[in-house]
Amino acid sequence: MLQSAHMEPHYEAWMPPKVIGGSARISDAQDAGIGKFKMSTGKLERPFHGVRSLTRATTAHERALQYRSKLKREQWFGGITAMRLWGLPLPRPWRLDELTRLVVPSGAYRPRSRGVQASSLIPSRLAVTVLDDLPLLRPVQAVLHAADELSNEDLLAAFDAMITSSKVYPGRHQQLEVWSAGGIGAEISAWGGGSAARRAEAALGLARPDVDSQQETRLRHVLVEGGLPEPVLQHIVTLPGGTRVLDVAWPQYGVGGEYEGDHHRSDSVQWHSDISRERSLTLAGWTMLRVTKRDLRPEHRGALQREFWRALSRGGWTPS
Repeated sequence: MLQSAHMEPHYEAWMPPKVIGGSARISDAQDAGIGKFKMSTGKLERPFHGVRSLTRATTAHERALQYRSKLKREQWFGGITAMRLWGLPLPRPWRLDELTRLVVPSGAYRPRSRGVQASSLIPSRLAVTVLDDLPLLRPVQAVLHAADELSNEDLLAAFDAMITSSKVYPGRHQQLEVWSAGGIGAEISAWGGGSAARRAEAALGLARPDVDSQQETRLRHVLVEGGLPEPVLQHIVTLPGGTRVLDVAWPQYGVGGEYEGDHHRSDSVQWHSDISRERSLTLAGWTMLRVTKRDLRPEHRGALQREFWRALSRGGWTPS
């Protein structure tokens, strides 16, 4: 099917007045006097049954907008879809074939369209709001609704993202408030028990503020899971040439760790800055370990834990 860049302008004129995000239901088109043949052309995208769109979705937000024209009263985006709309971290990037998660009250009709996964929640768990004109679960409820699809580490990353005050956390929606651990805990308690609430409570107990990315959360989790002492986050080191901020650090042992995203490798200015920073920290007596996405994969985590273990041991740490 054609992308928006190749869409012939006159196709836009075929869309009925009830267009949301460039998408509309075929039934709305027929009500507007537009023939079914025109709306069935192969030059329009078909994201959901009975919906036609001018463009192919490239984000979860665009996909939700495409479904918005089908959404009925007392239907909301939930689970992983709501988490993506809030900008909460997930272990995998969005893909076009990812099911759009919906939630409805217990006993209500659950949509069964292609590309949709709907589930029911009792009224006490339906804490909802509207974000960017999209009705959805509130952040904590979205995480709890998605809990069966998330690991304990994923839950921790979500709560870290909610309580951080970082201005550089990637993807975090600007309307997502900075939560307190107590505020999240109250929402979990209101959920009313169950495995999702128990796991969420455990993850919340490990959540820490001031994290700048989900990779930093996963790095901290891997290290603590390996029996290492919990590091200081965003530790500031004062050096003759200025200050440096370390993702994770054990100041008493002179050991620090930095997560290196792809931009550290592909951006030459960032690369030279990283080298200069590491050199100045080494001269100041620090042992620095640089961590990549590969290091955080399950099959490499053991080796990463051993490297930090050796560095901390050389700095004077002994396991208790």
